[in-house]
Amino acid sequence: MSRKRGPVSIVTIAEELGISVASVSRVVNNRTGVSEPLRRRILEKLREYDFKTNYPAQRRPRIAIVSFSPSLSSYHTMLMNGIFACLLEHDVMPCTLFYKSGGRESLLELLRDQQCSGVILIVPSHFSAELPELADSGLPVMLLDEPADIPGIGYIDNDSYAGSLKAAQLLLSLGHRRIAYILSGYRTINHQQRFKAYRDAVSEAGCGITVMTEPQQDISRFLKDHPEITAVMTTNDDIAIRVLRAAYGLHIRVPDDLSVIGFDDYPVSSELCPPLTTIRRPLAEAGRMAAESILNFLESNGKGLLPRRILPTELVIRDTTSPCKNKKGGS
Repeated sequence: MSRKRGPVSIVTIAEELGISVASVSRVVNNRTGVSEPLRRRILEKLREYDFKTNYPAQRRPRIAIVSFSPSLSSYHTMLMNGIFACLLEHDVMPCTLFYKSGGRESLLELLRDQQCSGVILIVPSHFSAELPELADSGLPVMLLDEPADIPGIGYIDNDSYAGSLKAAQLLLSLGHRRIAYILSGYRTINHQQRFKAYRDAVSEAGCGITVMTEPQQDISRFLKDHPEITAVMTTNDDIAIRVLRAAYGLHIRVPDDLSVIGFDDYPVSSELCPPLTTIRRPLAEAGRMAAESILNFLESNGKGLLPRRILPTELVIRDTTSPCKNKKGGS
């Protein structure tokens, strides 16, 4: 509970904690040179006095957006569009970082070096070993696209299971019984939920499960080896586009011979020929919500809880799905 006193100086804070004024100043200005345990003690005392910290000294906060790979897909671009739009509206500096666990610096050390006031993690399963330390750091941490039951960490997730279930049910309603699923090489929680929904739906319908793990196998070879398949579900639109390309090369007509459903609804997906049936999730909105959550936390001087939200998904039916015309594939 904050004390209802008049303005307090960093000298007073330092005296009460029995530490140097320089240490308090480093924390107030979000600089390095202070151990994490001492930083937590100082932050607790600052909150006790309702001391408005400088996030950081240059007055404009820096919010880190951390990804595990510098190779940015449409997925990353849509998330970052929402994040950047929000930060720029509030005159906040975005700081894009690419980090791989096991390096010379921990992720927290990197964030301290960059004087970041908060952090948004994209595909946080790649940083799972770093999350406990981040949760204890005092920095607001928001995860995008994965939940984490760690106190002090918020997230914006999506209902991947429900979305994939809608896709499977659509194909079953169109008479397809030979439905394959192509997995991404990245096994995130969301990807697992999408595959689980496919498996649950086709199993309940009494259909067989046919799975390919991308990118270890060639999609063209997979389609050649499984001529009985009449429909394909994929982890994301990137893979669905590769399926369309492979089908074209094999003279397999979409959707007459093969129905295809993606996941994400990238901007290009509606411009394909034929336009892709997919599952839409609000990626840009999720990015904006994560950024707003960080800014609200900083504005409240670290009071309250970061949100944990699961956004709905939507089936978008376009031209890559149609009723099954193959009697073998529909039996």
